[in-house]
Amino acid sequence: MEKKKRLTSEQLDSLESSFQEEIKLDPDRKMKLARELGLQPRQVAVWFQNRRARWKAKQLERLYDSLKLEFDAVSREKQKLQDEVS
Repeated sequence: MEKKKRLTSEQLDSLESSFQEEIKLDPDRKMKLARELGLQPRQVAVWFQNRRARWKAKQLERLYDSLKLEFDAVSREKQKLQDEVS
């Protein structure tokens, strides 16, 4: 079995900048990136798939944080109103 090789920082930088341009990877772009970076097309596809998963998890984390802040503010307002009624 072939040993898994780590990507160089230059390869990672190139993949990351390409991801920032467009998070989806069409076949032509995948082949072009693979050629430019000296990687197998499957490596590029898997990297994008993993990066999208991390991106989506971060998006969900940000959404949760903003909803939590809103919920906390509404809860405080509710408590304040209940205190006024009492």
